[in-house]
Amino acid sequence: MLKKKLHSLNHNFRLLEVLIIVLILCVLSCSSLTISDTKPLPKGLVYRSKIHLPVQPRKIRYCNFTNSFIVLDNLKNVLYRIDENGKILQRIGVFGFDEGQFVHVSDFAVDSFGNIFVVDDVTNVIVQFDDFGQYVNSFTPMEVTEPELIAVQDTGELLIYDSFSNQVFCFTKENNIRFKFGKFYLNDPQKICTTLEVNYIADTGENSIFLIDNFGGMLHEITPSNALLDITSTKNFYFYLNNKTNVYVARRMSLEPLLLGTISDFIKTIKPTSIIAFDSAIGILESNKLHVFQLIAN
Repeated sequence: MLKKKLHSLNHNFRLLEVLIIVLILCVLSCSSLTISDTKPLPKGLVYRSKIHLPVQPRKIRYCNFTNSFIVLDNLKNVLYRIDENGKILQRIGVFGFDEGQFVHVSDFAVDSFGNIFVVDDVTNVIVQFDDFGQYVNSFTPMEVTEPELIAVQDTGELLIYDSFSNQVFCFTKENNIRFKFGKFYLNDPQKICTTLEVNYIADTGENSIFLIDNFGGMLHEITPSNALLDITSTKNFYFYLNNKTNVYVARRMSLEPLLLGTISDFIKTIKPTSIIAFDSAIGILESNKLHVFQLIAN
């Protein structure tokens, strides 16, 4: 009798364990669904406005924390904060070899708190500024010889592409290497973007977008039918622009980007160079003009 009771108790414990595991999986699944899959996927574009930028940008990013654009001036090799009316609000950083200065900027990234991380590919230093544009910190990334690209994950960790070793390094907030990837498949990467749990490498040499998880593992490779120009991302979606001025959108882990619109349908002679996503819009950079398109959800 005691044996039967123990067996029954054992069986009940096993059932309880299974139920707990199922419940955890359901919670995780629902959490993931809430974050990435319930937000409506954009279905189209509407031309909204044109911003005349007071400088010739080599690269441009949007800072959601301060609602401003951060622009790398192609001529003066400095950063500017610019508002949505095209007015310069601030100059960030100066030329030099001292702490908080840079010699040549190859790339920069902005995190969700407005911190700006600048790559100086001459001195091999990453320089950090806060949301006020004030110098915070700088460090030389270990094992990196020629830093070229940078992105900031949602966790605050930095992804830095080293063109010498042809690898992307993930650095923790303590500046330790957590993982590295890309050595055997990257060819000529031009940009790194991130969403929740997924990183994107735009490689124009391979004409591919590589989807990488937060442990450095390859998830997928997407090869556009036309030449890839640029990519951008929000927390939930990624977008890319090709040389036919087609803009595609997809959920963060989707392998099937959908055509969102063709920019030349709105502006016949446009020659875009990059794309950025901000708020519920995207910006298409052409020379010193930023064309703003509203995203249509339905």
